[in-house]
Amino acid sequence: MSNTKTQEPTTASATSGKSARNKVGISLMVTSDTEAIVEVTRKKYPDAKIDFRDCFYKIERDDMLDWNMEEVGEQIGRPYDTDLFLVNMSSYYGRIIISDGRVQISSEILPSRFRD
Repeated sequence: MSNTKTQEPTTASATSGKSARNKVGISLMVTSDTEAIVEVTRKKYPDAKIDFRDCFYKIERDDMLDWNMEEVGEQIGRPYDTDLFLVNMSSYYGRIIISDGRVQISSEILPSRFRD
């Protein structure tokens, strides 16, 4: 028989003392379209952290980011859709939900709109 003790599995957050993050973010390549997306974001989320990094914008916020393509299109001055939005996106973190006319990034595993 072995003398080794069985250890309970631990999570990274339990061993490091860190808790789960609620921050979500997106990086958008700099284009005239993303200038409008950034402006819509500034108006809708004044608490969002928006950094210009020469060739892209990095946008961060706690809990949720949500873009309605109709609002973005109004800012640009022409119709805009999720396909065009995704072309300008280079990366994101959080749980992304893409639906007709809307892009959302949530920190929740199961966003509220999908719960019973």
